[in-house]
Amino acid sequence: MFEVIKRNRINIIIRITCLVWILTKWMSYKLWVSDRLFPLIPPLNFLENFTADTHLVLFFAALSGIFLIFIFPKSRFVLGLTIAIELCSCMLDQNRWQPWEYQYIITVLFAFFYRNNPKQFLNYFTFLIVIIYFNSGLHKLNGSFLYDVWESMILRRFFGLDESVIAQKWLHYAGLSLGIIEVVAALGILFFRKKKGFALLLIGMHIFILALISPTGLNYNIIVWPWNVAMMVLIYVLVFNQSDAHVSFYGLVKGANFVPFLVVGILPILCNFGLYDNFLSFNLYSGSLKQLEICVKENQYSKDYTPYYSHKKNFCGDEYKVLNANFWSLKEMNIIVYPEERVYFDIVKKWKARNPNVNATFHIYQYPYKPENIKEIE
Repeated sequence: MFEVIKRNRINIIIRITCLVWILTKWMSYKLWVSDRLFPLIPPLNFLENFTADTHLVLFFAALSGIFLIFIFPKSRFVLGLTIAIELCSCMLDQNRWQPWEYQYIITVLFAFFYRNNPKQFLNYFTFLIVIIYFNSGLHKLNGSFLYDVWESMILRRFFGLDESVIAQKWLHYAGLSLGIIEVVAALGILFFRKKKGFALLLIGMHIFILALISPTGLNYNIIVWPWNVAMMVLIYVLVFNQSDAHVSFYGLVKGANFVPFLVVGILPILCNFGLYDNFLSFNLYSGSLKQLEICVKENQYSKDYTPYYSHKKNFCGDEYKVLNANFWSLKEMNIIVYPEERVYFDIVKKWKARNPNVNATFHIYQYPYKPENIKEIE
């Protein structure tokens, strides 16, 4: 009886994942094709040579595969083929390595390897969900989150509080509670037998996030709306009315199972030392990610970029127009730029090649906004 229930839960998890995956890929259509202004940033030089048709074929082939997984969630052939196609597509542009994309690929990989072992699938999927919340919360416990996200986005822009209110120390540090909630809830789901209270905390957090970024809120980063809804449903499926919603650590590390444990649980820790990518470590809305700003002389900017210039100037003088990489990518592709320096350097290199006679300066920066945290690219 329990095996049947577990198998049904696997099908539900996979189908929810497929639904939001298809929706998210459609919403970020420009990300998956090469017919766009924002440059492609593959991790290896030889991957530059693929044609526009290749990107388009991989996009529709991946969508078809995900749809087939939704219809036939038990087919190992469909699971494996779709993963292969999606990985090929992701290798053609690092900006496709979004955290939601990473989660969906990992979920399907778990289904591929543990399709006939529902207990192990649920064990690993629960562990993945725990790791997402734990790392996301941990990365928020810093000054950059308090300044850029808590004060700027939430208190000032969303709630519209006065500066004199925001300046109060107790309110400033109260923002740390958001990261603490994620960490505590993740640990609660991991270690406690009664998990509903922790699950409700996370569901409440997602409801707040949806209100925050909704059209009636900040109307920001719409690509994560389906992800937030999906996470609430997945938490409910995993935790509520389930007697086996716990993680077996022995099952995680036994034999070859140690490989996914290493990838999902251990490698993200290296992000804290600058040795692993932020999005693959679920560093989300922490305010600590590096950004890229391109400053273009007013009389030299190309009209092609007109829709993507931002009014917010961080380090550009009055005589410059500013092209913030995140603002540009959100407007054109509905995603945040993959926040690694190597990606920013390649964006600058390709921007220069496209605009060889334009007088511009390029800054990589992060909080705190001090001279030592601002790198100007020649």
